[in-house]
Amino acid sequence: MLFRSLGAFATVARAFAAQSAPQSGAVAGPLTIEQAVQIALSRNDGLKATEQRVRESEAGVAEARAGFLPSVNLNFAYTPSQASPLLRIPAGAFGPTEQTFRANFVRENVMRVDLQQPVYTGGRLEHALGAQLATREVARLGVERTRQTLTLRVYETFYAALMNEQGLRVNEEGVQIATRHLELARARFDAGTAARLDVLRAEVELANARARLIRARSASDVSVQALRTVLALRPEEALTLSGTLNELPAIPMRPALDTAIEARPDLRAFGEQRTAAQHGIALASASLKPTLAFTGNLQYQEDGLSNLLEGTNRSYQLGLSFGVPLFNRPRAAAQRAAATARVREVEFGARAALDGARLELASAITEYESAREIVSTEEKAVELARESLAIAEVSYENGVITATELNDARLSLLQTEWELTQARYSEIVAAARTRYAAGL
Repeated sequence: MLFRSLGAFATVARAFAAQSAPQSGAVAGPLTIEQAVQIALSRNDGLKATEQRVRESEAGVAEARAGFLPSVNLNFAYTPSQASPLLRIPAGAFGPTEQTFRANFVRENVMRVDLQQPVYTGGRLEHALGAQLATREVARLGVERTRQTLTLRVYETFYAALMNEQGLRVNEEGVQIATRHLELARARFDAGTAARLDVLRAEVELANARARLIRARSASDVSVQALRTVLALRPEEALTLSGTLNELPAIPMRPALDTAIEARPDLRAFGEQRTAAQHGIALASASLKPTLAFTGNLQYQEDGLSNLLEGTNRSYQLGLSFGVPLFNRPRAAAQRAAATARVREVEFGARAALDGARLELASAITEYESAREIVSTEEKAVELARESLAIAEVSYENGVITATELNDARLSLLQTEWELTQARYSEIVAAARTRYAAGL
């Protein structure tokens, strides 16, 4: 397989090269299992969708960290010119007659800059950040487990396609044997040395062989299409497999498997979920504590925009804002109860998941050991079938057995080889599932 990444092309060159230039991860030759895994990990849309959760959680972490920074707001207000309230001074205060005047304290343009810097929040910001960091780790572990799941799926579909390819060849050879058997039966019937029943049996045998071949072709096409789907290959991309059913994934010893299961990404995610829930408890408790922040503002006000920023009508304030939540206890108690329930839920879920993982691993190991025994048995069966075919061929040459018995020996060998192929596929899948169950 050839991996190439396309660089930046000019617009005209891109238009000419779009039809022929292969994309990153394109298939350009016989595909091995290692290359198939790499293509799936780089092109599978399901994995890409899961990876977006990590980016989403990273944005949540950045948002939580931004809470430690100061906030600066710029406000501008425009108030149209209007008559100010009329003030009246009774007669006698400043003269014998009543006096009136208007005092305009409202300016048309007011610009204000407000600054607020948290100083003490009772742990609200710290625990909010801790919860977001734990959530990000949960998302990252989810991606890691999804990659393992996708790898297992590639092993299943890749070797299923190889198995069905071999099954197709076995059934094609079976049709050829059945065809030769029918031709021989007809020749013997025409010569008067065989009955009509032998011809009918040969015809039925050929029909059954052709039906098996049709089913084998269908199974091969479906398995190849399943592999193309997992690898996210386009219809125009050719797919040729390179490999055998003797490529068995390495399986560590049982103690190593039991140790590895503790580090399975989905099991470790429960620990991060528990951490996030514990931060929720602390956050609920922090909502009962007072807050302290440094505040300040700078204000300019003037009727004309041209002289708005002059210092004649400028004012500023600096201070500390101290807040005490007086009636937040019922809400905080409810939030704390919900977070405590989440902690207990995660703890129970973690124990249940660990028990299920151990059962999954034990089942996978048992399946793998059984598959190995079946492969060993089928290999011996193939040796016996080949020996039987050799004896049958000698016996047929000496006229001891009939052609039907010779063809039966040949078909028996083909059937036994097909069962060995299936057994080897089951062994490979069982080994891959064992690694998957252990989180490798």
